[in-house]
Amino acid sequence: MANKIILDLPENLDLLAAVGKVAIRHGQLDHVLRMTVKTITRITIREALDATERQGSAALRARVRKLAKQKVGEGDALVRLDALLARAGRATRRRNELLHALWAAQLDGQGLIRGEDGKWYDHPTVSELDALVSELEAVTRDLNWARLEGFLKEALEARHGT
Repeated sequence: MANKIILDLPENLDLLAAVGKVAIRHGQLDHVLRMTVKTITRITIREALDATERQGSAALRARVRKLAKQKVGEGDALVRLDALLARAGRATRRRNELLHALWAAQLDGQGLIRGEDGKWYDHPTVSELDALVSELEAVTRDLNWARLEGFLKEALEARHGT
């Protein structure tokens, strides 16, 4: 007979901390996507935050791409931006798989999560979560660099001046 499953939080504090890091890093990625809207449209931070309020990650990525295509057109900068947005999308999907899953445990204490497919899986490991944190941090850093100092800034300046 299968072990009974109950709703539960992991007792492993390192695992809980790693889940928290994923949530925080993802919030930072969304913020940089909002700031990329600001950079492309040349509006204020407040305007960008208001204009993107309550927009999820997918909507932010789509908006950034649409605005960038309008402002810089087809070409190297847009292709490079597409690559960053694809990385951001993969990291967000993995984050969503973990943070929106149902976290539970068997009565014997084994931690489980239920995926979108309805199947039960072992909790992710701290190292799996740390790898996701690293990818979220890297794509956030790369996108922020592109808009402030790199290829996106250069393409916007070449198209519209400083």
